[in-house]
Amino acid sequence: MRLHHVAALFTLVLLSFSGAAADIRVRMMTQASDGQTLVFEPMFIKAKVGDTITFEPMQKAGHTSISVFEPVGATPWKAQPDSKITVKMEKQGIYLVECNMHKMMGMVAVVQVGKPVNLEEAKKRAEEESAKMMTHKERFAQLLSMVK
Repeated sequence: MRLHHVAALFTLVLLSFSGAAADIRVRMMTQASDGQTLVFEPMFIKAKVGDTITFEPMQKAGHTSISVFEPVGATPWKAQPDSKITVKMEKQGIYLVECNMHKMMGMVAVVQVGKPVNLEEAKKRAEEESAKMMTHKERFAQLLSMVK
């Protein structure tokens, strides 16, 4: 009998760890190791509801992380220049992220949390934001093509 209780407790402990939230790290880079300039690394982030994403500037260049589009009911965020911010993903859908200082140069990222319930709206907003960029206008569209 006692062995059955231990096995059941062990199973419950394993199940609780398998559902644990992840902390995803995104580096804000002036120049990435592959030579690209002004990027979030990674630029496409796939997360689950409950995960946290930490946006961290790697160089002092005024980098910020700002959500410019998020699912209905999600809390937008806006980091101060050159400061790290951790955001908890509480709603599923697509989030569009920009560096305020470098958005004209296409420093953007896309976050997919769970199912892409707002993909069509995100594509429309990305098109509007891309029209304001001087370079890398294609980044949002390329990143949104990765949504599954």
